[in-house]
Amino acid sequence: MYLKPKQHYVDLYDRLTIEDCRWRENFHKNWKPDKKARKKTDEKFYKSVAGVALHYDLLYATIHWHEGKESTINEWIERDTRRDELYENAEAPEGIRCLKCKSLVTPSSKILYDSHEDKVDRVLFMYDCPNECIPRRAFFHDGEEHKIKPRLCPKCEEFLNRDSERIENKKIVTTETCPSCGYVETDELELTERKKETPDPNFEKDRERFCLAGERLTRNLEEKHQLESMARLVDEWKEKDQHKDEYDAIKKLKKLTVVALENLLAPLCEKAQYVKFQLGPADMSRELVVPFIAHEANSKRADRASSHGLQKIIKKALKGTNWRLMSGGMSYRMGILSGRLCAYEREEDLLKLVKSRVDKPLRNSPDLS
Repeated sequence: MYLKPKQHYVDLYDRLTIEDCRWRENFHKNWKPDKKARKKTDEKFYKSVAGVALHYDLLYATIHWHEGKESTINEWIERDTRRDELYENAEAPEGIRCLKCKSLVTPSSKILYDSHEDKVDRVLFMYDCPNECIPRRAFFHDGEEHKIKPRLCPKCEEFLNRDSERIENKKIVTTETCPSCGYVETDELELTERKKETPDPNFEKDRERFCLAGERLTRNLEEKHQLESMARLVDEWKEKDQHKDEYDAIKKLKKLTVVALENLLAPLCEKAQYVKFQLGPADMSRELVVPFIAHEANSKRADRASSHGLQKIIKKALKGTNWRLMSGGMSYRMGILSGRLCAYEREEDLLKLVKSRVDKPLRNSPDLS
């Protein structure tokens, strides 16, 4: 009933695509600057500008419609499949009686009722009285009765009486009358034959132009990719120009390898009586984290003073490098001190490091993304 062959939905989506692209095309072709601008600008110039604007507007519009095509068509098919299933499986409520003669009424027809208020599809059953009493009754498949809300008189707010009359199959005249103040409102609905849709002679030609496929799709996607790459490149140039000092500072940072890091710290620790400084196996699961241990050789230093002293040495040594001490804290047990060091490698991480001027230890799991 509602579900159509897939080509129906493809044609519908393509028709919407074509209508949108035609509108854009007409807009740009008919665009003209205001009178002041026209006096100052050569006509060929603003026509060329309009042509460039049209090209890029259609480039992005056609790609946008292409990218949404499959998902939208699938949504339409799923929607109409659900509607058919609802319509076929809905059962009419039983035991409904006529409001006038109290006779049992029977369902004579049903429709799929689309409520725009709650956006929920329901099946509506129409009931006929065997004695042909009016008004007829209507119930949804969930048992709720469908009632038309009467309008109120704009003068005295009484309920309006409604009466409709068909005149020679040409129009329907609806008259609403107030029983209290005599207010009358008349509405006429002209009954005209539905015009047959005239074939669109340019539909297939415009479908080829605007509904992307094959070589045209590849060409448009490549052009879009090139434009986006250029835009990113320009943004990077602007960003680096705005933060020139920070990027210059990044260049000055010493990018130490793990071996160079150990060669830097071991002699400094040895000189301060922290002996046997050694780096452990590196953890490279996300960022580069390297554990270390050192031994306290000064028996006069308490554990807290020992930890504080080693932290101070390491933090001072790492200034101006791409390494930092992590904040898991310096662990001290029986004269053995341990901790972890983290490397900043990517440019965005180094930029954060330079901007923050971090002097305090990093967190246990620093977010360097």
